[in-house]
Amino acid sequence: MPTPRTSGQLLANIDSNLADNNAGLISAADVRNNMEDTVASINIIVASGNTNTQFPFTYDVRAQVQNPGTGGATGGSFIAESGIVFPNAPVNAASRQTQPFLGVNNLDHNSLANLAVGDVHTQYLPVNGSRPMQGNLPMTNSNWIGPSGNANEGFQFIKGPNGVTIKTSGTQQYGDGSRQSSAKGIANAWLNFDASGVGNVPVVRSSFNVYKLERLGQGKFRITFNSGVFTDNNYVVSALSNGTTGSGSMEDFEDNQVACVIRTGDDGTALRTCTFVIMNGESAYVDGKINDFVAFGNQPNTTPDAGPIIVGI
Repeated sequence: MPTPRTSGQLLANIDSNLADNNAGLISAADVRNNMEDTVASINIIVASGNTNTQFPFTYDVRAQVQNPGTGGATGGSFIAESGIVFPNAPVNAASRQTQPFLGVNNLDHNSLANLAVGDVHTQYLPVNGSRPMQGNLPMTNSNWIGPSGNANEGFQFIKGPNGVTIKTSGTQQYGDGSRQSSAKGIANAWLNFDASGVGNVPVVRSSFNVYKLERLGQGKFRITFNSGVFTDNNYVVSALSNGTTGSGSMEDFEDNQVACVIRTGDDGTALRTCTFVIMNGESAYVDGKINDFVAFGNQPNTTPDAGPIIVGI
């Protein structure tokens, strides 16, 4: 009967039973018995742990499926009933893994350990607001930030050649309860200036979207807007003047009228302009001390309203 032996015992028996000579001292039984013992000892040698110290595996070990291609083949598996140890693990190299890895598609996120410990996911924003953002939050032009996750709802950031446009799909409501559904009612441009400056040079006190103010003569001025302020020259103007060179008291005011008549220019070859004319009650042009100008109109790429219903008689 074959006798399972250790690798040391097998080597000792081979050395003693299979003499290195040609004197005929080696019998067939010697060869057969040592071969049988070797076959019977393979599993013991592999399982003894000697492969980890004296005879370690130096190449990949493959357990091939029996009868490959049959679809229901079994066998050829490594069955580790007591677990697996990974000595090259970055942490806990001596720990034994006793549970199988089910694959990334079968891992339950809520079953992972220490999900609520610390703040290790700095790429996320904590839902309790305990930490501000640690970096920028990029958004592509096609994505929206909204309550439903649907397209075209909420806020959208659009990057263009002139900067970033923040687009909203709904109505903005402020802390005081006021609401704003469109920016069409906001002034596109405004200007406050002193027409009676030193040496007939007007003095601008404040302005918005005004590129240039020119004095054309006594009480006559031309206002030039920045590019892209209006879609056309059909904007609405509101203009006032105190009609006198004084501004120290409430009496520094004269009857006058202000007209904004000539509107020219475009965004292609020339900037849009508007005239500002001050005339007193005696039909004389005057340089008023306090002059206000406000303009409203459709901006480029703005959808105009349908307009009022027209009724004639």
